[in-house]
Amino acid sequence: MKTTQFRDLSGMPEFRAAEALQRAVWGDASASGEMIMVVQAEGGLAAGAFVDSSLVGFVFGFPSATPGIQYCHALAVLPEMRGRGIGLALKWYERRWCLTRGFRHVRWTFDPMQAVNAALYINRLGAGSTTYLVDYYGTSGGIDEELPSDRLLVDWFLDHYIVNAKSERRFVDEEVGDCLRIRLPRDVEALMLHDRKRTLTATLALRESLRDAFSHGYRISGFDCTERAYILAGRDR
Repeated sequence: MKTTQFRDLSGMPEFRAAEALQRAVWGDASASGEMIMVVQAEGGLAAGAFVDSSLVGFVFGFPSATPGIQYCHALAVLPEMRGRGIGLALKWYERRWCLTRGFRHVRWTFDPMQAVNAALYINRLGAGSTTYLVDYYGTSGGIDEELPSDRLLVDWFLDHYIVNAKSERRFVDEEVGDCLRIRLPRDVEALMLHDRKRTLTATLALRESLRDAFSHGYRISGFDCTERAYILAGRDR
């Protein structure tokens, strides 16, 4: 197997490659090569995964308006390179990068209907959420065309003991106790690809369930990959 190298991007050809990678993954690019270059120059993170000098994955973030909190704007891996742990490795790279610069908290958003992303962010990285953003980006094209751009706002506390354990591949009993489970449709991936009407119905149902749970003091603390279910515990746990 070819070796994957993880490092900061360098030079306009690589920034342009990151722009092209976004288009290959999402159908459009929310960060141009010029934007990536400027943000990195001003202290943001622009890093990639390289195989044979070719960019196959990309993570991009910058300091938020709140001191000590980094915002991750994009994480993308080429479709043909998925399933190899590249996205996970990029997030651990991001964690190391942030900790060396004094950031202990990273935020980002993701589509709550995306089970693969929920498994990565919540289950494997140890992030959580208490905030549901309705139609966050408004009407858009690409993967969100004809659907509301609902997002979960994720909080990743980089020096939390659970995150530390996961970074070292150690098992930790998270002891969630009594909890809620909010399930995605079993066929959610096929649904999102082939049935926009049912996807919309499922999205609105998930929106109502998660917002109601958050309003009653619950937080997302885990994701059951087998059941395709968000696990929510009380905020005092």
